[in-house]
Amino acid sequence: MAPRALSLLVSLLETSSGRVVEDTLDTADRDAFEVLRETGALVVADDVPVILCPACGDQDVAPRRIAGVLQGLCPDCGYVPITNASLKAWAFDPSWLLGRLRMAFGIAARQDSVELVPGTLWKVGDHKTGKQAHRVLLARRLSEHSVHKAFREALLDKVERDNAVIISTTPKSAAMVSDVSLPFVHLAEIVHLRSGKLELDEERWAWCLKPAHLRSHADSSVFYDGYRAAIVGGEEYSFSVNQALVFEALDGEPGTKRLGSTIMADIGSPQRNPRALFRHNPRQIEGFDRLVAYDDYGFYWLKRR
Repeated sequence: MAPRALSLLVSLLETSSGRVVEDTLDTADRDAFEVLRETGALVVADDVPVILCPACGDQDVAPRRIAGVLQGLCPDCGYVPITNASLKAWAFDPSWLLGRLRMAFGIAARQDSVELVPGTLWKVGDHKTGKQAHRVLLARRLSEHSVHKAFREALLDKVERDNAVIISTTPKSAAMVSDVSLPFVHLAEIVHLRSGKLELDEERWAWCLKPAHLRSHADSSVFYDGYRAAIVGGEEYSFSVNQALVFEALDGEPGTKRLGSTIMADIGSPQRNPRALFRHNPRQIEGFDRLVAYDDYGFYWLKRR
């Protein structure tokens, strides 16, 4: 459930309001929401003034308490009852996320984070590796042009460009940062949520510290960050280094099929076939099945979208 909770948090961070109404969540996200709420990642926000009609789900209705009963007037359905849960909104807590990120990077508790662009860009803190310090930044909503403009201005005026690392909730493919030489990594790749804490992915951090010419990103509308992440139908999936090698091996000419055993031999994996490499993580096996097709003869190929 932790990967799902982190995915929900990322989705929330990418919305303009940063808010979610519990009653509107899909069943699959309810448990993830509870994880975030219990760990303190969410705080109670102002009640929402307008909601979708709970009967038809199409029309906006304004909740009103009439004769002691909470209800709303829908143009299609008439008066419909409304639950209190429909009005209760939750927002992500920046202080929780920044604090957990400082802990993940081992940044001293006395070092405060700084908001560089309101609600958009923060300096998490300075992380030391040996004698060198790296400025860790957190950014969100970079696909929105107005937000992106403020982000660019902050990079010029407020960030030491030679030692900064950008952690973002926006995928690189949508963040319009192809000309930025700074390491750019997705939040769900650089940390993992476990027992209410964020844990640093040491392999991804080591990648961030490489010189620019040694860092590579896949040029793909589906994959990014060296096949370590993919977006399918609006859903984002994160993968390990070995799992990424499978996608890289398959990402050839359209329709190219490869024998599974050959792929596993090429990447030096003891697993019997590519799918077996993903089976221990429900989220990763789901991503694999949405990205890869295979037949009874042991051949695998990428689904083209």
